[in-house]
Amino acid sequence: MGLHEWQAHSVRLTEVLGLDTQPVALFRTETDSAPPADSDVRICRAIIDAAAGQPRCIHRKNNACFGAVWHLGFHRIEDPQMLKMIKKFVVEGEKLFSSYDALETLISQMGAIPDSARVCFNLYPLPTTPTEPELVLILCNPEQACRLLTLITFVDGVMPAIKIGGPTCRMAVVYPLLEKQANISFYDYTARKICHLDKDKLLVSIPAAQFPQVVSAIEHCTAGTAKIEYPQDFKEFLQKRQRNKTTACAG
Repeated sequence: MGLHEWQAHSVRLTEVLGLDTQPVALFRTETDSAPPADSDVRICRAIIDAAAGQPRCIHRKNNACFGAVWHLGFHRIEDPQMLKMIKKFVVEGEKLFSSYDALETLISQMGAIPDSARVCFNLYPLPTTPTEPELVLILCNPEQACRLLTLITFVDGVMPAIKIGGPTCRMAVVYPLLEKQANISFYDYTARKICHLDKDKLLVSIPAAQFPQVVSAIEHCTAGTAKIEYPQDFKEFLQKRQRNKTTACAG
């Protein structure tokens, strides 16, 4: 699909859903080709920046989040003492889990981590992406997310295996990239606070291969622009049901 088609799809979806910000294109490149970073950045912040029109590139040298070092795959943490320290911070510092067992249970559900030691995660506003994306990230409110999920399932009815908890970088980026299916993230609570994310916003991730069919479903689905219609037999059934209900009430 040509870049002009991605631009058209972005404009169409933004208009139909009434998005406040632009969809974000994410694609990976080798760090050797990454532009010089002017500042360190967290990927949870970079998604918001890209949605507002500011491209970002995140790799192991300019990543500002220690958690993302692990969750994005910039570095494999194998030192037992370091792992113990990280888990202690999550359980006793951030107080996100009642116990270490609870933390381990969540970790076991989050899926694999790629080797991203030499990878740059590029984020652009979708209308200005310089290359085809691997993933489209959409900041939206719950109603818009509901409409997106309906459009995603419109063609084949296959519901993606949504995993709504866990770190934003892992579940909104790595999980849908590796599993090649859509996901929904509320942004983890620490990221929401750090990024000052609006209270009504969440994040929908759609693999680029699925994105064109989501846009093409707009005119055919009531989650897009299609109008609900009542087949004649169903309309007559509803009318008869209402008449019977009225008669029963009158009696």
